[in-house]
Amino acid sequence: MKFSIRRFNEWLIVVLLIILVPALAWLIDDFLPGNVHYLFNPNPTTVLIGLASADAIDIFRGDDPAGFSLTWETVSIYLNVVIYLMLGPYLLLMGYKKAKENEHRTKPWYWYAGVLICIGSLSVVPAEIIKLKVYANTTASAAVSKVQDKMRTELAEVGFATAQYEILEGGVTESFTVEDLNLEGLEFQYSVENILSDTLITLMVSNPDLPGYTVKMDVKPYSQSVLKQRN
Repeated sequence: MKFSIRRFNEWLIVVLLIILVPALAWLIDDFLPGNVHYLFNPNPTTVLIGLASADAIDIFRGDDPAGFSLTWETVSIYLNVVIYLMLGPYLLLMGYKKAKENEHRTKPWYWYAGVLICIGSLSVVPAEIIKLKVYANTTASAAVSKVQDKMRTELAEVGFATAQYEILEGGVTESFTVEDLNLEGLEFQYSVENILSDTLITLMVSNPDLPGYTVKMDVKPYSQSVLKQRN
């Protein structure tokens, strides 16, 4: 068999393996134990994304995140790294070396396995890098959302106290400040943006840790809608 035809056949076999192996894995998946598919998981960081989502929910609720622990699913991430980034290139290199020792340059079976794994890693690795960034961004975004939610909640408490202060004590004047409410334990910074007699007081909350993010609240002590919050 001519050299070029032999090489063409080798890569044709690789193409067939790329089609047949995933199809076969899909067919027998229902007959395998539940955790076996993690061993050759083409999207290993889906485990991290799941953990990130659970942690984000915990952070938003104010609970301590469970974080990363060693389970079969998380250990499988390391196994996938070994398979895609170490075992695949190793089998490919050993296959080339073995073929050079053969008179007809025939590739051994593990060369095909190495090529299949390496081709798979070319599609897996970029996607996993993106997912790892999503993992980090999800946790950070949840922490920010938690702080923003606390700002809105605390602003509502300050607004309600301001309405009470005006109705019960008639104390809202142009010199009014949030400090006049004598509220303890406020975590954020407040300013009075606007006072129109006793019909409208506009409060604003800010946080040095979130520059550029503020929430405003219109307080109308004698209106049906006493508090109205806006960004």
